Amino acid sequence: MELLTLPYKTQPRTLAIVSDSHGDYNGLERVLAENLRLDGLIFLGDGLREFEDLQSVHPLLPMVGVPGNCDLGYREPHTRFYQDHDLKLMLTHGHFYHVKTGPEYLLDAARAAGAAAVLYGHTHREKIEREADGLWAINPGSLGFSKTYALLELSESGIQAELRSLSR
Repeated sequence: MELLTLPYKTQPRTLAIVSDSHGDYNGLERVLAENLRLDGLIFLGDGLREFEDLQSVHPLLPMVGVPGNCDLGYREPHTRFYQDHDLKLMLTHGHFYHVKTGPEYLLDAARAAGAAAVLYGHTHREKIEREADGLWAINPGSLGFSKTYALLELSESGIQAELRSLSR
């Protein structure tokens, strides 16, 4: 299992979590413009072309992404694990875990991997839940349709998450 890390200088770290941009490059730029103190960005699929464009325009901002079901032709893994000190995050679009019919399979996979949080998209429905066992399940919704994303703060004391909407 490959564990991704991003170079950070600050504690705590704030990451933008974005999914399902579906061609809305301007929405990605607006997330960065509305959150000038971001330490990184995680992209959860269905818009990897505009995500790659964002990476090329902002090469100094650490970013990582996974492909979604609409990202045809990409060979990146559909599930990745990101390690931030002692916190492991599972990143996936969610379609391989059938999240549109329920989160159970996805949550079981995250628990089996020892993840503190699972970040996913695909449903276009924003959600932040903390399970009884402490596992965070975070779906930022759809940047391309509902104009939502999440902010995730990681620190030595754990995870804090909140949903945001792009300003109109």
